[in-house]
Amino acid sequence: MVTKNGYKKILVPFDGSKFSEKALETAIEISKKFDASLYLITILDVSSVSSPGALLGSQKKTMKKSFEMIKSTTKHEAERMLSEKISICKKAGIDAQYDILEGVPSDMILKSIKKSDIDLVVLGSHGLSGFSKIKALGSVSRRISELASCPVLISH
Repeated sequence: MVTKNGYKKILVPFDGSKFSEKALETAIEISKKFDASLYLITILDVSSVSSPGALLGSQKKTMKKSFEMIKSTTKHEAERMLSEKISICKKAGIDAQYDILEGVPSDMILKSIKKSDIDLVVLGSHGLSGFSKIKALGSVSRRISELASCPVLISH
């Protein structure tokens, strides 16, 4: 909720890209001005990984085990990355927390806005997608800017 003193809770979707780094820097500055807390999220987009589907028994087990190992490694790396960013926030005197979510990035960001009573979203104009250079605005950023129930600041 935006109060007369400004924003209280700022969401920063963070994927490690230079755009999300810039968004975090911007969110830290806004947070200092309004004494707002930061909520960083990273989304593991498992929708782009195909399921074992019609593979035979042993192949399916091997594929599932490999998928779980990749997911675990990715989650561990995300925890390390976000813990580092939270430390930076704390050193700046900002209350901050993080979460790692699984799903379609734009859907999970929109759900987080509602679930966590977010007042402002600060996100990068593009993520780690290989096609971001040919778009005027990343698809996730565009969708959030159109559908969010709170103000959205897009940083690039």
